Amino acid sequence: MKAKKILLIAGLTLLGLLFAGLGLVYSCIIQALHDFSFFSKAVLHPRISTKEKYAVEPVKGVKKVSLFIPCPDGSKMHAWLFKKPGADKLIIVNHGAGGNLIGRSYIAIRAAQANCSSLLYDYRGYAQSTGAFNLDSILEDGLTVYDYAHKDLGYPADKIIECGESIGSAVAAQTTAARPCAGLLVLCGVSTLPVAVKHIFPLFRLFPDSSFAQTKIDNPTTMKSVHVPVLFVHGMRDEQVPYQSSQANFAAAAEPKKLVLLPGCGHDDLGAFDGELFQKSINDFVSSLK
Repeated sequence: MKAKKILLIAGLTLLGLLFAGLGLVYSCIIQALHDFSFFSKAVLHPRISTKEKYAVEPVKGVKKVSLFIPCPDGSKMHAWLFKKPGADKLIIVNHGAGGNLIGRSYIAIRAAQANCSSLLYDYRGYAQSTGAFNLDSILEDGLTVYDYAHKDLGYPADKIIECGESIGSAVAAQTTAARPCAGLLVLCGVSTLPVAVKHIFPLFRLFPDSSFAQTKIDNPTTMKSVHVPVLFVHGMRDEQVPYQSSQANFAAAAEPKKLVLLPGCGHDDLGAFDGELFQKSINDFVSSLK
């Protein structure tokens, strides 16, 4: 009996230590997630590409022009301008969290097929852009690029279409809410960051939304301040941002609006499948902007 009592006490002690350890780990994770700097670096992950990849001409028949856009803090953002002959509209591409502008050439190709020029750029701290990045600075970068396109490149507001991919949808949406433009194109857009993080890492569903660092990224709320036509496009096989996020953004947006779900596409292969539907959706959207 004495031995059993000792084993019971030892077992309860170990169980208590286990729960205490788990509680400590849980607390440490919450503390890390709540740290804005840590959360920014965890979400945003730029990639440096080889020199050879910058030498490509991805858009057939449209020469790319490499630019460096000055920022108020003295930094410069690297950009590619694809000015299609005869096209009067410009699509500004605010890309997603990872990689760099090279991986968004597919949007420039689709834009040219819709008879639009396009401006791709990298946020501060990404690839060839200088400066530092965080979840607030990318929102500022969207405004800087818009102002450059409007004032320096000479595009009238009613000829500028904002495009946001994934987390870049928040950049494009907030720019559209703050600056006049012709329309907003949202590709695989997030709703809020906690929703996206919990979709990618199901374990984080154990944590309430309040555990995550507070950011200005809240597309359903922002969409209420957007007063131009909006096209939402999302792949139904998206493994990073659930297509329900676009449904939530669509529900919050004002008319005129349209939601197109691509049944064969995921997050990083948008248009690689269902290509005709993808292109037609963009063509029809651009044509509707009078």
